[in-house]
Amino acid sequence: MKILILSHIFPPAIDGGSKGIWKLGEYLQKEGHQILALTSNCFSTDDFVTPNSKTIKNTPQSNTINHIPLIRLPVYKNLRKPLKALKLLLPQTTTLSQKLSLLQKGPFFKVLPFLKILPKVRTFKPDLIIAGPLPTNILNYALALKKITSSKLLISPCFHPEDPDFQHPLIFKLLSKADYLLSFTNYEKKQLSNRGVDPKKIIITPLGIDPDFILPKDKIKYPLNPNLLFIANFSAHKRAELLIEALEKLLPKYPHLTLTFLGQKTLYWPNIQNKLNSLPKDTLDHIKIHFSPTQKEIKKYIDSSTLLCLPSIHESFGMVLIESIARGKTILTTDKAQTQENAKNIHGHTFKSDDINDLVSKLDSLLSNPKLLKSSALLGHSTIKSNYTWDRIVKRILESIHV
Repeated sequence: MKILILSHIFPPAIDGGSKGIWKLGEYLQKEGHQILALTSNCFSTDDFVTPNSKTIKNTPQSNTINHIPLIRLPVYKNLRKPLKALKLLLPQTTTLSQKLSLLQKGPFFKVLPFLKILPKVRTFKPDLIIAGPLPTNILNYALALKKITSSKLLISPCFHPEDPDFQHPLIFKLLSKADYLLSFTNYEKKQLSNRGVDPKKIIITPLGIDPDFILPKDKIKYPLNPNLLFIANFSAHKRAELLIEALEKLLPKYPHLTLTFLGQKTLYWPNIQNKLNSLPKDTLDHIKIHFSPTQKEIKKYIDSSTLLCLPSIHESFGMVLIESIARGKTILTTDKAQTQENAKNIHGHTFKSDDINDLVSKLDSLLSNPKLLKSSALLGHSTIKSNYTWDRIVKRILESIHV
């Protein structure tokens, strides 16, 4: 089978939604399917609206990732403000106004380069297009290419029910035109179904993990001094500041406690920087920050942590949760429906979203109880090993679409 992978960014750029899609491509290739990927030439989603940002150069190395050939397209970076201004002139209920809202999220490929690659896509003749995540403009490109190539379309929406950007009515009309949709949780399926998407099209599956990412139980170790770990891009909804506040409250009881941040800078980063700059030096000395970590570095930092905390107010899944459990470390995340369902499935822990006192209480109960920390992590570790590897997930998806 020939499969076209369509995502807004591709390595070296990375986020949870795009990572899930290109990992599907890698493992489908291992199953013997022919893969071609189409993406932007941007390093992050912020680059879609940052005029002078750097781009990924087209080289033989950058245009092939793990033997998957890539087509990287340049994007228009100055369209957001004009589109917003044009939208303000139109009644919000019109279809054009709704389309303009969706286009603002990017990417918006430059017209001529996009037209030039169409013959290559037609020649490739994909049997299946796998596209996502939302709420990016990738959905429009996926539907256009589905029509041009007469292929089946599988969309991975990475739906965030609490994010206003995902409440766009046009999104659900467009999703209904796909042949299949991936849902990472039962809650996500329910939300999509309630908005008019045919539940028969929805395939429930978690995101996966590489088998070699799973650390053998006999190699799992814990640091002598407690170390909290945060892995996410530095966006507002990830709530890094909440974890900084929790550290301040925990330090009197745990004077050797450290907090390690791993992530990619975003347009929101200056707000977090301001929070850090306001801290006294003796508190700041307990915080370590590492930008754009590699997979090897992520493994190293998880292995040297006590637990991972993801205080995000909305996630479609939270891949870092299963990555941490796979390395033998328990996780603490919010009680939002999707992260709570994911955490429960892998024996993780939750706290009341945006409640600093409950976050501190839950962290304290875990840090003061090493036996609980290790037992819940080991239960989750066994679950990951049995049910969350990419080879199993790809097999489940192929069976669901009858390939």
